[in-house]
Amino acid sequence: MGNTFYFNWEPALMEWLQAHMGSFGTTFMSYCSAFGEELILIGVMCILYFIYDKETAKYVARRYMVASCGFGFIKNIFCRLRPYFVHDNVKCLKPVDPNADLYDVTHQGFSFPSGHSAGSMAIFGGAAVKIKKGWFRALAAIIILLVGISRFALGAHYPTDVLAGWGIGILSICLFSLMEKYIKNRKIVYLIWLLIFLPGFFFATTTDFYSSYGMMIGVFGADLFEAKFVKFEKPKNIFTGILRIVGALAIYYALNVLLKMPFSSEFRSSATLASYLVRIARYGLMLFVPMAIYPMCFKPLGKIFFKK
Repeated sequence: MGNTFYFNWEPALMEWLQAHMGSFGTTFMSYCSAFGEELILIGVMCILYFIYDKETAKYVARRYMVASCGFGFIKNIFCRLRPYFVHDNVKCLKPVDPNADLYDVTHQGFSFPSGHSAGSMAIFGGAAVKIKKGWFRALAAIIILLVGISRFALGAHYPTDVLAGWGIGILSICLFSLMEKYIKNRKIVYLIWLLIFLPGFFFATTTDFYSSYGMMIGVFGADLFEAKFVKFEKPKNIFTGILRIVGALAIYYALNVLLKMPFSSEFRSSATLASYLVRIARYGLMLFVPMAIYPMCFKPLGKIFFKK
């Protein structure tokens, strides 16, 4: 089912935190944890992509995809059970999938490393590399720290999971930058990363790996497509940017619902290659369409609604 390994101080620290943080602390930690979840991270990428600067957004998105796929890949190597599986006095106060059984590893995932910590480091840390403003870098550091603490305070991860997650986030930023420095053809860079994680198909049994692999394909494909065929421009005002974000998120969630409809819940939850391939295709389209196809509407809509 999984492996168990930990330092004695880890469950002791988690038990102490859960015994002393109270209801307010639990609520606060839950909000902090949300900054490492898909909804917030996708939202941050949308703000960067549709309002701030799309090249900065692509820089961040590429590194986030590598971190996301990387932690899913590593989780299925170590297969470390979450702490609440092992320690009776550690409670899971915020499950990964609230709709699935708390002890269903396929949907709740393994523990090592922390995906929230890796994702927040890649997104906020990557953005801090490009946005060279002191206040933003300080804010990014605080968010990354609080996300990490929240994960073991809520019983979802060991502290060493968080440390490893931060390490993966940092490595994704550094390794991708190093690769881009020496390999100028971005298609080759993308192919290398897809091949690096391809062996995961032979042993990964949790859905987070296949979701991340699909998202990585979607982001890589969207970058190439947008740069060649779309080339949308930064909005002239904040209102237009907000409308673009609303449209992108609406498409994202509409696709999430519509692409599930042809398949039964039993098929989607089955640990089969076919269900994994469908998941990859679904998550790939959920990012490719809003990032690459949707921006093609900006110029025609602009002429209709903002013509003189």
